[in-house]
Amino acid sequence: MTTIVRIRPARSTVTPPRHPVPHGAWDTHAHVFGPRELFPQSPTRSYVAPTQGVDRYLGVLDALGIRHGVLVQPSVYHQDNSCLLAALDEAPDRLVGVVDVDVLDTPDDVLHSMTRRGVVGLRVQWPGNHSVDRLRATADRLAELGWHLDLRVAGARALTDLAPVLAASPVPVMIESMGSPRAGESLQSSGFRSLFDLLTEPDRYVKLSHVYQVDASGPPYRGATPFARALIEHAPDRLVWGSDWPHPMPPDEFLPDDGALVDLVPHWTGDADTTRLILRDNPFRFYRPRSQGGLS
Repeated sequence: MTTIVRIRPARSTVTPPRHPVPHGAWDTHAHVFGPRELFPQSPTRSYVAPTQGVDRYLGVLDALGIRHGVLVQPSVYHQDNSCLLAALDEAPDRLVGVVDVDVLDTPDDVLHSMTRRGVVGLRVQWPGNHSVDRLRATADRLAELGWHLDLRVAGARALTDLAPVLAASPVPVMIESMGSPRAGESLQSSGFRSLFDLLTEPDRYVKLSHVYQVDASGPPYRGATPFARALIEHAPDRLVWGSDWPHPMPPDEFLPDDGALVDLVPHWTGDADTTRLILRDNPFRFYRPRSQGGLS
């Protein structure tokens, strides 16, 4: 019998970053969880999430000095995107969304309605229930919608075979979690090298996110630093940052401080110009053209 983990709420207070955050900065990976009586969680979920609403998230962004956020559909809701869409309705000038939906079997009017409400992309967890052929068909459908593909792979090794498929994708591609390496993994591994090759293609980006999944040992996440710095050296104009607020993680792990997570970016880059690229310029270039002009 599978145990369902009950995760903790995010920290009640936010420590402001020690380093300046550029005006117009973005957090490209966060979730919201509504009251369960309004937004029931999937019976097949692997964890139970406490209420962490959009007002709370916007308060976190304000405390960090960040203007825009990207809400990504969490697995607890499976393909019921109601909570995410309601959150987008609350702050259309600040938030865009990445949903989980079967775009090959959903009516056009439903998908176009999502676009009007601020949806800009589709999240795919690989391998999940997908095949390469289905991924290609999905990408073709996304091209018709004007959405991008947001991909989470189970491990960097998966990119060895998947990278050529992603390189040929007709839509922009965003890879979560630095490509999902693990602390101690070689920078010369086939998966990580495939990620490097993918970043030479137009409109292929990587999120510097989920740092505590790359290195589960806790702050300052030294095991993630080699991957982040290698990506920054290789393709600084193809990277964005994501907090993963409110940090759905097992209760025995260290609950991150969001100010400290933002401060990792200047720690990794070592200069203000590259930090500005990652926190502001790159995400603006990637997400803004697909936002229906609603962001201010």
